[in-house]
Amino acid sequence: MFSLYLAQAVTSGLALGAVYGLMALGFCLIYNASRLINFAQGELLLLSGLGILSLVQALHLHWALGILAACAWGFLLGLFLYATTLGLTMRAHPLRQLMLTVAASLIWQGLAILAWGKQPHVLPRMAPLPDLRLGLLYFSQDTVTAMVLALTAGGLLHLFLRHTRTGTAVRAVSMHPLAATLQGVNPVRTYAICFALSGALAALAALCVGPQTMLRHDMGFAIGLKGFVAATVGGYSSLGRVFLGGIFLGVLEAGLVLTFNNELKEALTFLLLIVLLVVMPLGEKHAHAR
Repeated sequence: MFSLYLAQAVTSGLALGAVYGLMALGFCLIYNASRLINFAQGELLLLSGLGILSLVQALHLHWALGILAACAWGFLLGLFLYATTLGLTMRAHPLRQLMLTVAASLIWQGLAILAWGKQPHVLPRMAPLPDLRLGLLYFSQDTVTAMVLALTAGGLLHLFLRHTRTGTAVRAVSMHPLAATLQGVNPVRTYAICFALSGALAALAALCVGPQTMLRHDMGFAIGLKGFVAATVGGYSSLGRVFLGGIFLGVLEAGLVLTFNNELKEALTFLLLIVLLVVMPLGEKHAHAR
């Protein structure tokens, strides 16, 4: 009986866990480079998803082109977010920078309502992957697609950070910005790249969540906060652990829904965030992403 319960929680939670994992990677990138928590991360997902929906409907893109276009669109949105928040307040107090991301979140939500309305939008499935059954575990097409996209993105991000000159610069800034600057690294360019990559990750998260729960104008803030919870669970020190934090949160949510109900799931998830913020302050656990 317990094995069936556990199997259902895992299969139900992996798809959303992959979304939270991608969002958490975005939080981790920006925080390690600039020490900023980006509370507009959820709206990056929302506008990325709605933008790619319009593009796919207008151009009838092949699924592979659709994924590439989503990444490019998210990358540009991330750059724009950087230019209108941290890029404008490089020397400002961190609290002012944080509040700018909150303001950007609200403005972008309003723009989404003006452009696409308040009705939910179904994002079509991009990758034609089949369902999968492994013993007691049954993975739907949405779950398989979300996991493949998330694991591929995480792997490519790891290779980028480890084996490219720009990735080395990002890691150097995250370890010691002053020392990196003395070695010729431009930290401003690094911050912009981290925001842009965070936007691309949010776009992939939109491709994962859009076919499951549809895209709604009010979904960005909640998903963004859950990405923040997942990044906090992972500790911000390792991309792998941060992604697993997202998977843990997704499976935990699914277990709570099976045990209690959907409303209690939200309350318990954010209770977990409060506990984590008390016992794991960001400043003490900070370390560079690897």
